[in-house]
Amino acid sequence: MTRRNAESGNVIWIILVAIVLLGLLTAILSRSGSSVDQSGDFEKLRVRATQVMRYTKSIESAIQQMQTRGISESDISFENPATTTDYTNANCSVDDCKVFSTGGGLTYQDPPSGANDGSEWIFTGANNVGTTAGPAGTTAASTGNDIIMLMPNASTELCLQINRDLGVGTAGTLPVETTGIATTAFTGAYAGGGPTILDGDPAPFELDRQSAGCFTDTAPNPDVTYFYAVILAR
Repeated sequence: MTRRNAESGNVIWIILVAIVLLGLLTAILSRSGSSVDQSGDFEKLRVRATQVMRYTKSIESAIQQMQTRGISESDISFENPATTTDYTNANCSVDDCKVFSTGGGLTYQDPPSGANDGSEWIFTGANNVGTTAGPAGTTAASTGNDIIMLMPNASTELCLQINRDLGVGTAGTLPVETTGIATTAFTGAYAGGGPTILDGDPAPFELDRQSAGCFTDTAPNPDVTYFYAVILAR
């Protein structure tokens, strides 16, 4: 082999090695970029989950403070100028009993961007959270109905994260409510008759003793995924 041929062979070998190294570097960078994207998505979910939980807790705390000042559970009003649903409570004629006024000192806020499809919060006293064996409050008809906040059409990814953070249900899945729930606006009256039980049925009733979490209501068509939070357990 001549010197020129040897040099030519070395150049080809160097080029081949460079190509292999470039391919490895590209794969590493691609994998690293994917990990960064996944980490970023995870952090966004955690931020949204925190925002949702913080807001519901602020309303729960406001109601507790209002009750210590003598506001009865039937006088609580969620009246506000923002929602399309009218929450005017005839029992509440002064601002002291209004959550979104001087009574609670709060302002109504829509769910965080990306948390759901943009639907408004629902405030209802028509459901009883938990079975007789595991209620959030009690399971007595009407007198046991809890006031809960519902975020309809919630993001599945966000809900899985919330349930994971709260230890609700089985990781990677959402509890299913097969018998349906009520979304009647709370305006001072608690639904009479047998309460609508929100328990994540059928067994194992994954929402028993859970004051907040996510579930999928399969009674309507199509299914609706909700985040809920008990803001007044009764």
